[in-house]
Amino acid sequence: MQTLTAKAKVVDLSDQDALLLGLLGFVATKLWNVANHHRRSVWDETGKIPDFAQQCRELKANRWYKLLPSQSSQEILSELDDSYRSWFSLRKNADQKANPPGFRKKETLSTVTFKQKAFEMLPGHRIRLRLPKTYARREMVLEYRLPPDTALGKVQQVKLSLDPTSGDWYVHIAHRVPIEYCETGRIMSLDLGIANAVAGLVTDGFSFLVPGGELLAIDRYFQKEKAKCTKSTSNKCTRLNTKWGRQRTHYLHALTKWLVNLAEDHGVSTILVGELNGIRQDKDWGDAGNQKFHAWPFSKITNLLTYKAALAGIRVIQVSEKNTSTICPHCEKRAKTARVQRGLFLHCGQSFNADLVGAYNIVQRYLRETDQVLPDPSGVVGALARPAVNRFVWRKTTPKGREQGTFKQAA
Repeated sequence: MQTLTAKAKVVDLSDQDALLLGLLGFVATKLWNVANHHRRSVWDETGKIPDFAQQCRELKANRWYKLLPSQSSQEILSELDDSYRSWFSLRKNADQKANPPGFRKKETLSTVTFKQKAFEMLPGHRIRLRLPKTYARREMVLEYRLPPDTALGKVQQVKLSLDPTSGDWYVHIAHRVPIEYCETGRIMSLDLGIANAVAGLVTDGFSFLVPGGELLAIDRYFQKEKAKCTKSTSNKCTRLNTKWGRQRTHYLHALTKWLVNLAEDHGVSTILVGELNGIRQDKDWGDAGNQKFHAWPFSKITNLLTYKAALAGIRVIQVSEKNTSTICPHCEKRAKTARVQRGLFLHCGQSFNADLVGAYNIVQRYLRETDQVLPDPSGVVGALARPAVNRFVWRKTTPKGREQGTFKQAA
């Protein structure tokens, strides 16, 4: 089973229901801020940050907690706990510029989650939301419109969010659909990086690169524009963050969709991705290098690729990357000095693309661990010197920013 999220627009919303949804979003924001203040107060007094379970116990009687369904309130506290864990992980990996989760503006309407018995899916694209006893109304029925060709599986939870630009409400429906994986087929190996966002190799001898320059350009542009803002909480800075996130997300979705389509074209049944756990720890590439590395969306790419590939019946497996960039594909011996310059791996009198060497050794490691043999190894090794380079090209620009793009092979 695969969990998906369908984004549906709430339609025919009455003024009364719109006000009630606004109240729920306001309460969610207040609860986030109360919980964040509670964590910081306890931290100042005891030197320890309370965890999710402790906050649930201590805030259960809070009025903002009681104005939402209990599981909705718990979801907000869980999101805050995840944010603190993420911040602590960044600090642990030597990112001293990382700040703890901040407070939300009081005019912000936060996302509200409804789980299990707090909602009911009704016929005719309608959903019933159940409210706490503190409200005069105990339920609310909303009508929504799904994107074309969207079929819902077993619904797990729903989230209500407001688009601040259009003023429209959306319901995000998390549902599970059955997945059938391909049992036989070729293998695609991916080495994720920064100079090259992806270096890939298929066991039929096809190799390719996706330069990371476009994603770097997006980050560099918005970082410079944000530096011109006088306050990080200003409206201009908030708009820049929104636009930055939208363009970044679009690029990552386009990249992972393109990779899955490429895998299907080559009859791939398994995609291998280098496991990057702990790669940031005890590393120092200077201020600029550290900023790029800590902000690079390695895990985001892997997560998006995993669920998109599953829908196509392709498994995604993470394989340790340890020493894969220093093993010669020809003689299979470690050669720490073989990477003589960026992009070039020289050993045994042959030259290879350095990033593809990592992808090749990832697939070799997986095949050894699963007692398989790489078909036609000479042809695959030869492909490491002549990869197809694919660049991302934006196709459309709107007042909201860049909206569409595609990958094209460089001449």
